[in-house]
Amino acid sequence: MNLIQRTCGLSLLCTGLLAASSHAQPGAGAATGFTSKEALSSLFDLEGNSPFPSPYAGTLNFSALSSKFATANGHGYRNELKMAAKNRLPIEQTHEHFSALVTPTLPNGYKTIVAQYHVDGLETILKVYVQDTAESSLLDGKANNGVFDVVAKLGMSGTEGVETALGTIRSGDTFALDIKFENGDATVTVKTDKNGTIQTKRTHIVADKRKIFFKFGDYSQAQDPDTKALTIIPSKWDEYFRLHHIDKDLISFSHTTFVRD
Repeated sequence: MNLIQRTCGLSLLCTGLLAASSHAQPGAGAATGFTSKEALSSLFDLEGNSPFPSPYAGTLNFSALSSKFATANGHGYRNELKMAAKNRLPIEQTHEHFSALVTPTLPNGYKTIVAQYHVDGLETILKVYVQDTAESSLLDGKANNGVFDVVAKLGMSGTEGVETALGTIRSGDTFALDIKFENGDATVTVKTDKNGTIQTKRTHIVADKRKIFFKFGDYSQAQDPDTKALTIIPSKWDEYFRLHHIDKDLISFSHTTFVRD
């Protein structure tokens, strides 16, 4: 019996985690149930503080507010692993499977992206949010009440993608996350204790000549405190977080597997 079989309480995606580890490429942790630090480091670049504890046993800890890593076109601080440019492939050549148990420890009112696929440039074709913000289409959809919606959007960013509400959690709860991208077809599956298993529709992303890349971690979402619009100005993020009493965050990924076929 391996590590995942002994400890996974969220049974649906534990099956996915086991399947991923059973056919992982060398270095991906087929025997241990998680992808090795060496394999992840060879594929991904780091934005912000290192998420790897010592010793590393499949758990990564990200904090955007501690890292305060900013990019030119960002809408908040980041702490992420981002597929390195040399390892990126076009849509039709991308066959990837990411699985993890995700534990967000967050203040009320926080919103962050925990996983996403980008096309080279600025388009986003897949993203998974955890948010305690107002949005009536979600399962909770109320702001600042300590209930976080888990949400996926799939499709090109020009239309903001198709949104799927995938469950609700509270700070410190764990949900199972599974993302598959196969030759342009993408699916996201989440299992929460409260809502069980919810999966997005299998969504086809139209291929073009550009390459795509996967990122995961903690990408905080802030607004201009005056206009409520997204902003690329870090000083505005700081003021937004101060006004909303948001001063610390942690996104932990355990049993982390990333497999490329």
